[in-house]
Amino acid sequence: MTTGPTDRNILKVVAKTFRVIEVVAQHSDGIQLGELARKCEKAPKATVFRILHTLKALGYVQQDEVTGAYRLTHELAWLGRSETRDTLKRAARPHLERLRAQFEQTVGLAVLDHDQLLYIEILEGLRSVRMNATVNTYAPLHCTSLGKAILSKLDAEELARVLGRKPLPKLTSKTITSIAQLEKHLAEVRSQGHAVDDEETEQGARCVGAVICGRQGKPVGAISVSGPLSSIPLDRVPAIAREVKKACKAISELLGAQDSAADPSAPPRKK
Repeated sequence: MTTGPTDRNILKVVAKTFRVIEVVAQHSDGIQLGELARKCEKAPKATVFRILHTLKALGYVQQDEVTGAYRLTHELAWLGRSETRDTLKRAARPHLERLRAQFEQTVGLAVLDHDQLLYIEILEGLRSVRMNATVNTYAPLHCTSLGKAILSKLDAEELARVLGRKPLPKLTSKTITSIAQLEKHLAEVRSQGHAVDDEETEQGARCVGAVICGRQGKPVGAISVSGPLSSIPLDRVPAIAREVKKACKAISELLGAQDSAADPSAPPRKK
């Protein structure tokens, strides 16, 4: 660290925290506590542990259950979220408009925000029916097609952390509230490359969503087409899913994702 020892305005714990983040960021495969403490100017291991514990509780760091190594989560990628989300919105806008024109239903763009789904762009459908979601509002991850699409691309450790933070609320009679059942369902989502919210969030509504990935294959957002059951019957889902996945793949590539990472049907990378 470059801060002077005589500067009384410097909060040492903040400086140490950012040093920990810097070092962990340099080890994408993870770093052990002892090595991390040595690289942090030989900071006391107990201090580094407490910093890591705090960052882990806040969702910025995760720990491998087998090796014990620490690495950063996707949350830190969103610290500059205003600019990053604006970039995502600009990249997605033409595809959102195309999907709305093609299916005449509401199209939404959302991101993962502290274990919740945050809507950052919604284009109302060309029909008179309006959906409940609005821009800058939150929704659960476990029952929305957008949320399930994002969850399907998290690695096993981060998925367990997100799902284990709080109970899964039951919004309708079709909402999945069992973590084991949801994990089984997410395996299907991962395999087919898209998710369906079949009256799990709102009775009488069906949504089809897919994930947008960034440079390292991590989920950075998702797109969905939503409408009443009469406008999105089950036999129409495959055609909608195909177009939503096509849009997400194109956006992922614009954001710098590699081919396998940009393909929403590709399996998540093993850590």
